Order: sequence, then C-alpha cells, then structure tokens
Amino acid sequence: MKIGMIQMEAAAGNVEYNISHGFKLMEEAASSSDMVVLPELWTIGYNFHDLETKTVQIGDSLIERLCNFAKFHQITLIPGTLPMKKGKHIYNTGFIINKKGEIQASYSKRHLFHEYLEYELMKSGTRLMVTEIDGIQCGMGICFELYFHKMFRKMSNKGVTLVIVPAAWPANHIAHWNVLAKARAIENGIYVCAVNMVGKYKDAVVGGHSMFINPEGYSSFEGDMKEHIYYGEYEASRYKELATTRNVICLDKPDWGIR
Repeated sequence: MKIGMIQMEAAAGNVEYNISHGFKLMEEAASSSDMVVLPELWTIGYNFHDLETKTVQIGDSLIERLCNFAKFHQITLIPGTLPMKKGKHIYNTGFIINKKGEIQASYSKRHLFHEYLEYELMKSGTRLMVTEIDGIQCGMGICFELYFHKMFRKMSNKGVTLVIVPAAWPANHIAHWNVLAKARAIENGIYVCAVNMVGKYKDAVVGGHSMFINPEGYSSFEGDMKEHIYYGEYEASRYKELATTRNVICLDKPDWGIR
C-alpha cells in the first residue's frame, strides 16, 4: 500500500486558505497513492484563537467534501485531525474515510498537550482506535501522544501493524520527534506513519521532518522543514519478517528486574 503524506505549510488561523491549499495538495497526492494523510489541525494551523468559530461537525460541508473526495479518487483519506464539536465540547479528532466515502472510524486525542491552549480548550478522548484498511490493522496516535509508549503497545497487542501519527510538532523539540517515533516502531515491530506540519504561529515554528518508519526503525526518506508530499510503502510481506523484533523488546513482561 502506497501512502501519500502531506507535510503541509498551514497559515495560522486562516481556515479558508488552509482548506483550499489542503485540497490542492490532496489532489496531487491522490493521483499516486492508496492512502493520503494530512497533519494535525491543518485547517486552523494549530491556532486556537476564536476556536469556537473554526470547529466542524459531522454533516458539515467540509466533512462531506472530504468524503466525496475519497470516494471520487477511490482512496483511503485520513484528513489529519480537525477541531470537532460534539455537544458542548471540542475534540482533536482524526478520521478514517474509506474508498466508499464513508467515515469508517475516528479517534479523539486522549493525551492533550498540557503546555498550550489545546489542553484548556479541548476535551480528551476516551478510547483507542483500531480499524482495518485494505487488510491492514491500523491505529492512530496524535502528535504529543508519541511520548505514551503504553498506548502504542496496546494497539500492537490488538493486532495493529500501522499507526498513523498526524502532528503539529514544534521545531525546538524535533529531536524528541525523531527518537520517539522510531522507538514506537522498533519496540512494537510496527510501521509508524508520522506526518508533521510546517509553518509558523507567532514565535512558534512547526518542525516538519515527517517520517515513514518501518519496524526496524528506518524511515524511507529524510524529511525537512519545507512543504512536501512524501510517500511511504507499507510492505506486508516484509512486515511479517520484521515483526519478530517485538519479541526482543517485551516492555510489559512482568518478571523483568529493571523497573
């Protein structure tokens, strides 16, 4: 399965521009991909100013447009995450839209970034996501959640072999991004598709360096801090050979002497 990964440069707070630009990039990626993935909160550029006016709901025109796009191009579309309004709360929610144009699954970020407005203005999700895409068991973790190794192990224990990670990871912590994404792949014997945004908001710079990491911990390309469409290839047969790495790293083994 070929995955188009859109490392998009988003304009902070400019929803209209970001949606227009995002669809242009999706058109390019869809022409040579089975799956297309966008970064975290790309419609708002991770700008939480007037967030209430920038939310979406199921049935909104943007959601319908994304579903129609997936159906028309016969791809699986993962439109990063969107600020999703449910009742009185706003969630940081990712979607899996299948080739029929249906929302097959969704995941709301459980571990919100506590040093920014995300934590104050959004509500945490409560469950993991596991869903099958073209015979592959897939899960999702969002940005900051790369720090939480247990949730990746839980997905792996449920049979997940590909985890999608939409992100708006800051440039000043990009060393953490590089190490954590690779560690999550290695320790679980899984592929990690980590799609970061690029751009600026006030003094903050989003760090790019997207990666498609195989179970040995190697990315198929070296990302940078410019807008790109990268491509990763999920190789099912190769995964079966590499999955044995997980047997070496049993983080949840109860009788280990090291704590």
